[in-house]
Amino acid sequence: MIITISAQTIIKEIQDAFTTRFPFLKLEFFIDANADGIFTAKEMIKDHDKTIGDLTKTALNSAVEIHGSHTITELEQSFKTNFGLIVQVFHNRKHTWIVSTTSDQLTLEILNARAEEVSKPLNNETIVDPSDRMELE
Repeated sequence: MIITISAQTIIKEIQDAFTTRFPFLKLEFFIDANADGIFTAKEMIKDHDKTIGDLTKTALNSAVEIHGSHTITELEQSFKTNFGLIVQVFHNRKHTWIVSTTSDQLTLEILNARAEEVSKPLNNETIVDPSDRMELE
C-alpha cells in the first residue's frame, strides 16, 4: 500500500487508508509539545481534518509505502524520518484501542491478526460452565 502525502493531505485520509488495509489497527498523530519523547492524550491531534501542512514543513509531496511485513517501529520511524510526523499505532482489544508500545517489534500483519483474534466473540463451545471451573480448582 502506498500513501501519497502532500501539504494538503488530511490526517483522516491517511488514517482511513491505513484502517482499510489493517482494520484492527489505527494510526494516531501526536505533537511532542514538551519534547520529552512521551506522548500523552493531551498531545494527540484530535482534529483529524487538519492537513499535513498544518503539522509539518518537512519533506512534503512524498509517498510512504506501508506493507504488512513492516514492524510497528519501522512504520512509526518512517513517518518521523520522511515527514517529521509522530505517529503511534494502536490495536483493537475487545472494543478498546491500546497503544502498541510492547508490540512494536511485531509486523503490521501479525498485530492486526492478533487484534482480530482477540476481538472475535467466544462461541458456546469455548465458554466454560462455572460449575466445571470449580472442579478444576
